[in-house]
Amino acid sequence: MAYQPIESYGIIGDMHSVALVGMDGSIDWFCFPHFDSPSVFGRILDDRKGGYFQITSARSAHQKQLTGPRRMF
Repeated sequence: MAYQPIESYGIIGDMHSVALVGMDGSIDWFCFPHFDSPSVFGRILDDRKGGYFQITSARSAHQKQLTGPRRMF
């Protein structure tokens, strides 16, 4: 796997830990249970040994990432 550009990641967190989720749905960085804990998944640093978690669709799917708040008038 080629490394994804950093702008293709979103952040999911709970103020104690954080995960970086790629556009393809893979969790490539995750520290648990705190920010300064060792990483559980670290594919963002080493795509062969870093580990990741991914749930994918059996069929091809289109993904879209929204940036910033959207105003609905």
